[in-house]
Amino acid sequence: MTHEHSIAIDIPADEADALLPLLQQGGFTTQSIQQRDLDWQTIVVVITDLGKIAGGLTALITLAEKINAYRDSMRRQGKTPRGALRRPGQPPLDLSLATDREVLEWLLKTPPQP
Repeated sequence: MTHEHSIAIDIPADEADALLPLLQQGGFTTQSIQQRDLDWQTIVVVITDLGKIAGGLTALITLAEKINAYRDSMRRQGKTPRGALRRPGQPPLDLSLATDREVLEWLLKTPPQP
């Protein structure tokens, strides 16, 4: 049985260029959706074939690491990482205000189900 877990990352288009390669190198399937506001786009990260909860949790931890690496990269460039994580049934998480730990906790709040 195949399971999917999707997480939307709303991010300015110019910062998406920094985040997308990190996600793709991490093996995540991504889809970009242009928002009405041309300065923003949504990156949807789809984790498929979860099968086992442990595999899904590992994928979410890896996703948190990639998002936090992107945020670190923005800070090293003197920029504040902008954007938000979104998922149904959960309030959005502002990437400019969240700590690395809060990103991980937000992703793990509703872990994948087999």
